[in-house]
Amino acid sequence: MKPEKLTIQEIFSRERRFIIPLFQRSYVWNREEQWEPLWEDIQGRAEAHLERLGKSIEGKPRSHFLGAIVLNVASFQGRSIARSDVIDGQQRLTTLQLFLAALRDQSIALDAAEKDAKLFARLTRNPDCEEGAEDLFKVWPTNADRETFAIVMRASGRTALEKEFAGSGGGLPRMAQAYLYFSDAIADFVTSKEAGTTVEDRFYGLMMALKESLQLIVIELEEGDDPQIIFETLNARGQPLLPSDLIRNYVFMRITDKESERLYQAYWQHFDDERVEVSSSDGESRFWHIEERQGRLNRPRIDLFIFHYLAMHTENDIRIGQLFKEFRDWREASAQTNEEFLKDLKSTSGHFRRLIAPSGNSRLEMFARRLRSLDTSTVYPLLLFLASLEIKPGSNPEIDQCVADLESFMIRRFMCDLTPKNYNRFFMSVLGKAKAAHGNGKSVGEAIREELSRSALETNRWPDDKEFKKGWRRKQLYVRSRPDRAVMILSALEDVKRTSKNEKVTIQSGLTVEHLLPQSASLEIYPYSDVELEDGLTHEDDRVSVMHTVGNLTLLTGPLNSSISNGPFPRKATEIGAESDLRLNAWLRSNPPKGWNEWSAWERSKELGKLAVGIWPKPQPAPE
Repeated sequence: MKPEKLTIQEIFSRERRFIIPLFQRSYVWNREEQWEPLWEDIQGRAEAHLERLGKSIEGKPRSHFLGAIVLNVASFQGRSIARSDVIDGQQRLTTLQLFLAALRDQSIALDAAEKDAKLFARLTRNPDCEEGAEDLFKVWPTNADRETFAIVMRASGRTALEKEFAGSGGGLPRMAQAYLYFSDAIADFVTSKEAGTTVEDRFYGLMMALKESLQLIVIELEEGDDPQIIFETLNARGQPLLPSDLIRNYVFMRITDKESERLYQAYWQHFDDERVEVSSSDGESRFWHIEERQGRLNRPRIDLFIFHYLAMHTENDIRIGQLFKEFRDWREASAQTNEEFLKDLKSTSGHFRRLIAPSGNSRLEMFARRLRSLDTSTVYPLLLFLASLEIKPGSNPEIDQCVADLESFMIRRFMCDLTPKNYNRFFMSVLGKAKAAHGNGKSVGEAIREELSRSALETNRWPDDKEFKKGWRRKQLYVRSRPDRAVMILSALEDVKRTSKNEKVTIQSGLTVEHLLPQSASLEIYPYSDVELEDGLTHEDDRVSVMHTVGNLTLLTGPLNSSISNGPFPRKATEIGAESDLRLNAWLRSNPPKGWNEWSAWERSKELGKLAVGIWPKPQPAPE
């Protein structure tokens, strides 16, 4: 490797293009962690030059090191502009160009000295290039960011930039946010009246900082240097590389330039380009890069997908902290070609999308919606395998039965308060049995059902009807920290109560959990049940034990829930019957009970339990 210390001006004044390879990640730097510290460094050096303006101070201000970039210098022919592939430091180079674009535009808007304004413009554009040409830009980002980068770099200020993105939905892209942050910071700095300096003086300070004080170490690879090793070793400082970034680099760096673009567009580009209308809180609008919480994991969707994809193929307990290493070891031992692997990855990503953001009505997506409330993702590798066997969602009865069995297994255990701690190893075992059955031409459904039914241990038994009914009645379903679980169970009851005689109703508003016997019920309005209790059990104990069970819960819209509050039951029943269209509440429309107490809730729980056994059945063992 050949290192060289260069100022920002020296780096960008050369007629050269810094190309971010397609396998690199998209732009991820943000204000708090990177933009603000970078601006503080730039401002500090500019002020150091201002202090010397008009004074006889010997020596130059001390220089400031901004980090290192690693380049793989590519050959060029004829009249083409020299190019360097950026192996490491792409976030830094891209941010510096966004800063320089903001500096260029502000120097024009705020009447900087003509020579300074011309310098700032030269640092963002290669000379003698047509306005619409890619060669115009000093830095050319990875595929997913190119359109946004070009718009930002061509913008002449805030108004034009915001107009460009006005109809895109969600917030501004991160690159646009960076440009606006630097634009505002530069404007505040140069218009400051501190120490009697002028706007021209302060632009001069910025120009001198770029020219003399702000430096990077530029490392150019020489023949024999391995870009892959360097890429894995030199993570972007301040923003660690995601496992998916390393994996994308690993895959595409081993594909020839001629094939990489085709394979990227065919099989990987959707990971970078697929957008959602509403951006996440951090400005991320790319579907696969939005963070999801799964149990203790909080990772971008693409990392979670590759994590489950790898577990599906290896049948191993994958450590997400070692995801790249686990993937590399698996891929190096695989006989699949690059295209075969990428094709399978893209196909499976469609199945994962149905799990992480279900939008259809297939049996798999119904389970996926309920599974999110259980917050258990260890079954995902098995579900990915089952989805891969579907010819068309909802068209394979055996796969639908497998999904129904898995849901019954998990819901019954949840309602019986049986631990999910062993699920990771257990579902890997079920996956292995299912894959073996499929490979041998046997029934996958029978293999899964047999494995789910095999154990009588506390850690992985499938509760029978008797145990399920008992757990169903006693389960403290409503928990303030996770009301979504009660909503999930009650919504399943609502679904099964609808028949062909009922209209198809789509519920647009969010539903909340209502306690029929209020949590703060007064004994005057809601007296204790007069049913004789077991020895040692008080009426107060009885009320506490029934309060959050399914028999005492129903679903209402938020406004209806608030309006009925802790009022007397006859009035509550009348309002619910009049306002709610849910089948779950239809029993209150005609001849509702005149009161509600513990015994009422126990009886309703028993009735709903009969429905639950049908929603989540356990197959009876074949007679001997």
